[in-house]
Amino acid sequence: MCPRKTDDNQAKLFKDRLGIAKVEAMAGKIAEVYPSFDAPGFVSAARRDGFEKLELKARIAALATRLKEFLPAEYRKAVDILVDTAPHVGGFENWILTSYVEQFGLDHFEDSVYALRTLTPFSSCEFAIRPYMNRYADKMLPILHEWATDPNEHVRRLAAEGSRPRGVWTAHIEAFRKDPQPVIALLEQLKADPSLYVRKAVANNLNDISKDHPDVVINTVIAWKRDGHGHTDWIVKRACRSLVKTGHPAIFEILGFTSSPKVTVAGFSVSPKSFKIGKDCTITCTLKSNAAKSQKLVVDYRVYYIKANGRPTPKLFKWVEKTLKARESIALSTRHSFMDRSTRTHRTGAHEIELIINGRPNGRVSVKLTK
Repeated sequence: MCPRKTDDNQAKLFKDRLGIAKVEAMAGKIAEVYPSFDAPGFVSAARRDGFEKLELKARIAALATRLKEFLPAEYRKAVDILVDTAPHVGGFENWILTSYVEQFGLDHFEDSVYALRTLTPFSSCEFAIRPYMNRYADKMLPILHEWATDPNEHVRRLAAEGSRPRGVWTAHIEAFRKDPQPVIALLEQLKADPSLYVRKAVANNLNDISKDHPDVVINTVIAWKRDGHGHTDWIVKRACRSLVKTGHPAIFEILGFTSSPKVTVAGFSVSPKSFKIGKDCTITCTLKSNAAKSQKLVVDYRVYYIKANGRPTPKLFKWVEKTLKARESIALSTRHSFMDRSTRTHRTGAHEIELIINGRPNGRVSVKLTK
C-alpha cells in the first residue's frame, strides 16, 4: 500500500485530542465522584507541567503522575474513585486512569487486577497490563483464561492483547518471547471469537509469536484450519502476514495459495526511472502462467530504501492477490509514493524495487531519486 500523504496531520490531531479542555472535563467528573478532589488545583498543576508539549503517551503518563498527588494516598480508595469516574469520561481521559494503575499499582495486585478488568471497557488496558504480565506472569495466566470467557468483548480482547509477547509502544513480555506455549493455550479459547475486536487481538498476538517462533505458529494455524470455522480462518490469514512478508515456504499452501507457482514475468518495470523525492512512480509487470491449471498468487513488491549510512533497508508492500488461470497472462500496475513521512525520510540515489510472488523474488529494477 502506498504511504498516505495525510499521516503527519492525522498523528498531530490524534495527539491533540487530549488537550486542556479534556483534562478540565475529567477533573470535574472526578470531583463529582470524590468531592475532596481539588479540580482547579489539578488543572493548574497540569498546565505548569506543560503536558501539551509532550507526545501522546508521555502526555498521558505525566497527567497520571500528577493525578496521584490529588487522590487519596490509600491505593484502593484511589482506584475506587477512578472506577466510578470511568463511565463518565471519554477514551483518552480513561487512558490517564489506566496509566495510574500501570504506574502505581504493581504492589497492589488484587486491587489492580480488579481495576484493569473494570476499566478496560472504557479504554483499553493493553499498556497498563504489561508491567503486571512481566512481574506476575504465573499469577496473571489463570486470570487471563478467566477473562477469555468473559461476556464482555473488551475483557476478552484484553486477555489476547495483554499477553502479546512483543510490545507496541510498551515493554515486551520476555517469558512469552522465550516460550509462547502458554499464550497459544490461552488463544485456543479465543480462536473462534464472535467479536472482530477480539479476533484482531488474537491475530496480532499470533503474528508477534511468528517473528520469534515461526514453526510454532505454522503448527498452530494448521491445527486451527482443520476446524473449518470462518472466524478462525479470518484470524489465521491475518496472523500470518509476517510469515507471508518473509516468504516462509510453508505458509502459502496453508493459506490456499500455490506453493511453487509456475509463472513467467515479463515487462517488470518502473516509470519514470528518475524523479524527485515526493513524487510517485508506476510499477508494472505482466505475469504468464506456465501451468495447466489455475494458480493462486500473492503479488507484492519490496523497496530497498537507502538509509543515512548509505545501506539499503528493505520494506515490503502489499500489491494484489490474483488467481491466474491455466496459460493465462495478466498485466498489473500500481503506484508507489516516495513522499517523506514521519516514519521515513527519503534520500537521493539509486533505490531498487523487487517483485515478490508467493514470497519468492522475481526480479529487480532500479530507480533514481533526486532533489
